Order: sequence, then C-alpha cells, then structure tokens
Amino acid sequence: MVVIEIVSSALTALGPGLLIAALVIRLVYGSWTRTQAITFEHAGHPYLRWHDHRYRIVEALWSSCAQQRRGNPVPPPPAPGKDVNIFYSARNPGHWSLEEPYRGTRILAVVGLACFIGGVLLGFLPG
Repeated sequence: MVVIEIVSSALTALGPGLLIAALVIRLVYGSWTRTQAITFEHAGHPYLRWHDHRYRIVEALWSSCAQQRRGNPVPPPPAPGKDVNIFYSARNPGHWSLEEPYRGTRILAVVGLACFIGGVLLGFLPG
C-alpha cells in the first residue's frame, strides 16, 4: 500500500516535469514548418528553393543542412528539378533540415502525460 502511494506520487511529480521539459525545448528552439523545396544547380553547387510562411522565396545550399551540423550525414542531393520534403525554422527560414527536428519532444510530452495520468489513477486504487 505504501509502495503504491510512493509510486503514485513519483509518477504524478515526474509527469509535469517531463511536460515542462518538452515545452521548454520547443520554446527555446522555436517551431519548424514542413514544406516542399525544389532542387537546382548554380555555379556547380546544389541548392534548394522554397517559399517560407510569409511567401518569400528562400534559397540555401544543399550542404547547409541543419542535420549535418548535428553530426548526421546528409544524403547526396537529388537531380536538379526534383521536389524534396524539408523542415525549416520559422525564425530563420534559411535554417533547414531533411529530418523533423526535435521530434523527441513529442515523445517526451506523451511520456510525461502518461506518467501524470498513471500517477493520478494509482492514487485512486482502493487501499
């Protein structure tokens, strides 16, 4: 009985902590938007071109991908004229990635919510 109360209070405290951590990560790094970019070549270098959320045209070198800065290898660019799904930072549209950045925050938030709900439900178990 005491063990259930300890586990319940630990989960109830851990849940909001994880939710707050996920929220802080999202606020610090800002929101990212998914869009389609088209590849093209200029002066022998591969580029991407897309419209940001304010309908401005953004161009970036293929090698400036954000996932490369995080240590993940960037695949070779597709042929010019091909569409590519990308994610760009709403604060800095030239900052882009092929992978959805910070997708771990959703998992963190879901685990936090599950811990909180589980902790509250454990508190209602008959003793």
